[in-house]
Amino acid sequence: MHAILTTHTIWSFRRELQLVAFSFLVLLSLPVIAVIILMHTGINIVSDALIEVVAETQTILIKNPADGSVVKEVSKKVAWPVQGVTTLEFAGSSKYQKFHAGIDIANPHGKVGDKISPFMDGTVTYAGEIFWGYGKHVIIDHGDNISSVYAHLNRISVYEGQEVKVADTIGEMGSTGWSTGPHLHFEIRVYGVPVNPKTILQNTN
Repeated sequence: MHAILTTHTIWSFRRELQLVAFSFLVLLSLPVIAVIILMHTGINIVSDALIEVVAETQTILIKNPADGSVVKEVSKKVAWPVQGVTTLEFAGSSKYQKFHAGIDIANPHGKVGDKISPFMDGTVTYAGEIFWGYGKHVIIDHGDNISSVYAHLNRISVYEGQEVKVADTIGEMGSTGWSTGPHLHFEIRVYGVPVNPKTILQNTN
């Protein structure tokens, strides 16, 4: 079992996602979840990692699937980046993506401007815009090989190198880039591998 990363597409956010000739398998046995993508053009195996969430303490155990050993244990405060309606789940497909590497959260009234916050404290590593794909988006490094992405923003309120807290505002919900309406595209990655945000935030209001 291997975890994988599209090194020159999703994570770089500099090129259009080209997800072709793929099939995927999701293994879900809470509180452990693994996502394996097979036969996928343009991917490289980068790590063997699973995540397990101890919800009571919000402790994330990064595990090696080969023997189940814990690679790293991380205990941090986490929170949803915005409240809204989930319109596209992790591993789903859309007009622009065959494999959805995050979740889409929309304003129930279809409005822009909802304040977006980081799901975990961290440092902004990218804050900018491309005129396709993710549009205006922010990438945050949370340390411990955990990162997150906030895309299709209407406005960006942070700069690269800025340290941010869970309660801070990093931008506003919008519909920039390839988007069918106002929403936040939200990704969490562990060792560069996309994981289901709901696995980490499932017991967080």
